[in-house]
Amino acid sequence: MVDKPAAQVAEDLKRTRGGDILVLSSASVIKALLGAGKIDRLALTVFPVLLGGGPRLFEDGLPTSKWTLVSQAVGEDGTLALVYDRIR
Repeated sequence: MVDKPAAQVAEDLKRTRGGDILVLSSASVIKALLGAGKIDRLALTVFPVLLGGGPRLFEDGLPTSKWTLVSQAVGEDGTLALVYDRIR
């Protein structure tokens, strides 16, 4: 368990290990890193299923930073795989 804010952990990892950091399926960590401006690439998979609940990644609207769509793919079942890069 880590007892530091996600943005500080990401900074520590980049400083000591270098390379990319991948976060999978953790809306709370992704939200914290988005808020701190620490995400350079965002890969989203959209499933055409209405469940009616669960945590939202963008509770207060989209991030204020600028993003560009760099990749998109449509699956046979209607899923969308979207990759966005942050414009700095």
